[in-house]
Amino acid sequence: MGSRGAAGLTVFTSRRDGDTVLVTAAGEIDIASVGQFRSALTAASGAGGKLVVDLSRVGYLSCAGLRALEETSRARPALSIVATGPLVLRAFAVSGIEAPVRSGLREACAAAGA
Repeated sequence: MGSRGAAGLTVFTSRRDGDTVLVTAAGEIDIASVGQFRSALTAASGAGGKLVVDLSRVGYLSCAGLRALEETSRARPALSIVATGPLVLRAFAVSGIEAPVRSGLREACAAAGA
């Protein structure tokens, strides 16, 4: 299942390895697109199993996007995040959010719920 918002964000939700729900985002997560991102996270959180959020195709992550991830992390301790872009990694570094950020999808899936 996927959606493309007018704000330049595409979000897809899928299952991986049976018990892992994968939310993949591409584009920019900012005030204009955070509602779409938050909706995908909320829906995925209700699906059960491990939750992995792949931000490797995200070029920009605003404070609003970080807040959505932080809220999800509190609700779903089995959350793991993939991030590779310099601006996205910088946002995590300065935010102080304690959500686990991994550099690869395989690593994130293995770490989710561990």
